[in-house]
Amino acid sequence: MTPEQLRASILQQAMEGKLVKQDPNDEPASELLEKIKAEKEQLVKEKKIKKTKVLSKINDGEKPFDIPNSWEWVRIGDISDKPRYGYTASAKEIGNVKFLRITDIQGNKVNWDNVPFCTITQDKLNSLLLKVNDVLIARTGGTVGKSFVIRDQVDSAVFASYLIRLRLLDDRIVPFISEFLKSPLYWTSITNNVSGTGQPNINATKLTNIICPLPPLKEQQRIVTRIEKLMPLVDEYEKAYNRLKSIDNGFNDKMKQSILQYAMEGKLVKQDSNDEPASELLKKIKDEKKQLVKEKKIKRSKSLPRISEDEKLFDIPENWEWVRLTEVGSWGAGATPSRSHPEYYNGGIPWLKTGDLNDGVISSTSETISQAGADNSSVRFNQPGNILIAMYGATIGKLGIAGISLTTNQACCGCKTFDGIYNWYLFYYLLAMRPLLIDQGSGGAQPNISKTKIEKFPFALPPFEEQKRIVTKIEKLMPLLVE
Repeated sequence: MTPEQLRASILQQAMEGKLVKQDPNDEPASELLEKIKAEKEQLVKEKKIKKTKVLSKINDGEKPFDIPNSWEWVRIGDISDKPRYGYTASAKEIGNVKFLRITDIQGNKVNWDNVPFCTITQDKLNSLLLKVNDVLIARTGGTVGKSFVIRDQVDSAVFASYLIRLRLLDDRIVPFISEFLKSPLYWTSITNNVSGTGQPNINATKLTNIICPLPPLKEQQRIVTRIEKLMPLVDEYEKAYNRLKSIDNGFNDKMKQSILQYAMEGKLVKQDSNDEPASELLKKIKDEKKQLVKEKKIKRSKSLPRISEDEKLFDIPENWEWVRLTEVGSWGAGATPSRSHPEYYNGGIPWLKTGDLNDGVISSTSETISQAGADNSSVRFNQPGNILIAMYGATIGKLGIAGISLTTNQACCGCKTFDGIYNWYLFYYLLAMRPLLIDQGSGGAQPNISKTKIEKFPFALPPFEEQKRIVTKIEKLMPLLVE
């Protein structure tokens, strides 16, 4: 259970009367409610508050759960004065009164030293002044429904127009109602009553019609005391939960890297003596490469020296070979058609930028180019199955496998593997070696693993059949580490 779920569970039990025991000696909530109604009538008679519209009776269909017999279901408007919208003004560095806004309420606290000022006339000031036990509720935006109770006396402060003030008719019920305003029941009511999509909001009428369980006063006090004892324990649980989650996440990352590293060292699956050794596979790849050059399907690449002992990244099985990445596929970077020609874009040919790379199969791109854009630039077409890697910038080392025919920008390099190289094995090899590849690009103002650096990078080449067994094993193990 997450800390958020635990807090919600505690508050839900509190609202259902399951957090503390009922005491038959408590004065029932019906009596408390009669006293609140009498107090409201007296205040109206004395013209201290305005008479409000009688709210509809709560029917059984509105009650979300059963409550103890000594409790009562009430509407917020039954136990409060008429809600008041805040003052519309601009926040200023100087003024005649503090001006509390939604943004000033952080972590259920207000740093009054940082609250700005506004200027307000005396006739409006009296009705908007904040007092101890005033309840403020955000009525719009991303924080709609968020509540805050004024606990301490403040010197001359009013509240902004995006807040609604509730003044409960009995200060003794404020602590319990404050907990109700954090409960799942309240938040469900808010969700059901907000209107608007771009800027969700709730008005005072809907707020006053929200229903709330009202326990006997003494039980309210026991509930609040119990919550106040439990919540610090939940806070401690949250710290432990977050530490454990961090450990779990780190463990998963390390396990994934370990699996990949074991795979690339030939330790994840057993070698099969019946497999054609990588040395024979390498001869076939060289013959294929010569034929492709002869047919002018690829360009002749510069001959690179054999992998030296110092370059070998780790020990590999006897039937494997160390080669360079240039020997396992044809690599090529992309290009960006001129932006000064709008007709080069939005033409239906997928054009991949490094931000589109997802360490998986690429099935779409964020931009497309036209045939004219392709014809008038040096973009390179990558066919489904080609390996893609980001060469520089914030996404350096990010990978993908083309799931569609696509082109790329110049920050991405694509590889069409030769026969005998399983593209998914190359993908996982590059994923395992990503930290080392990124290190190859360090040292400049912008990290850059150029096509040349990629082609020079050492590659541990297993027999073809073992490549497939390795990929199958990796793909069985990796989902087990996904949370």
